[in-house]
Amino acid sequence: MKNLYRKAKVDFTNILLVSVLIIAVALLILSIPSAIDLFNGKNELKQTETHTPAMMSRMSLTNFDKQLARQLMDTNNDGRCDICGMPVEQCIDAGELQCSMGMNSQIGVLGSQHIHADWKIYINGKASDFSDKAHMERMQSNQPVSSFIHVDSGTPAPEKTGDVLHMHATGIPLWIFFKSIGMEFNKDCIILENKKKLCNEGNKKLKFYVNGRPNNEIDNYVFNDLDKILISYGDESEEEIKNQLASVTDFAKIH
Repeated sequence: MKNLYRKAKVDFTNILLVSVLIIAVALLILSIPSAIDLFNGKNELKQTETHTPAMMSRMSLTNFDKQLARQLMDTNNDGRCDICGMPVEQCIDAGELQCSMGMNSQIGVLGSQHIHADWKIYINGKASDFSDKAHMERMQSNQPVSSFIHVDSGTPAPEKTGDVLHMHATGIPLWIFFKSIGMEFNKDCIILENKKKLCNEGNKKLKFYVNGRPNNEIDNYVFNDLDKILISYGDESEEEIKNQLASVTDFAKIH
């Protein structure tokens, strides 16, 4: 009888151990998908953080940009991009100022880069003031301005609003900045906001320098990061031009 009792006790213990083992294995099997999902989730997050390009700009196209985009992409005003055939508003929503599918496409989507250049404009020996041309302030007051190329405010002294040009996409020529603030600039003339036209005449010439050297790309120039640009109109002497070149600031490098 005692032997039978002992055998029953051993059998019960074995059954209990087997049951516990089965339950443990079942729980382990059930937990594997969750562990895999957790791992994959962390891995996907890590991949996203590693491979997703950081946004260089969270700005959107301004009204000026949208109007210019329509002019550049929809010349026949049928509502579709001349090159790709997509609705032009869809191209604009994608951040395009120029159709990216064109063979001669130059301008990238908004946010494709963010670079800076120091610059100065002198008119008859006087430095131009761009303190009222800041991107945000002009947007808030419904004045034309571009998100692709502009000047910013709120910079710490001694930098002043207008000392540095900001470019928020690849391939943006200088003429877009001038057009965005109601000015024009080409190899022969500079036209101010008040529509005063200053052209090459007699000893008064329009001069364009990049990093201390004359440059003939003028309004089509696409600046590089940390460029130093001088635009000067007048009959300055060589010494005066040297002083103007020396006055171009060096703040772009801190942006």
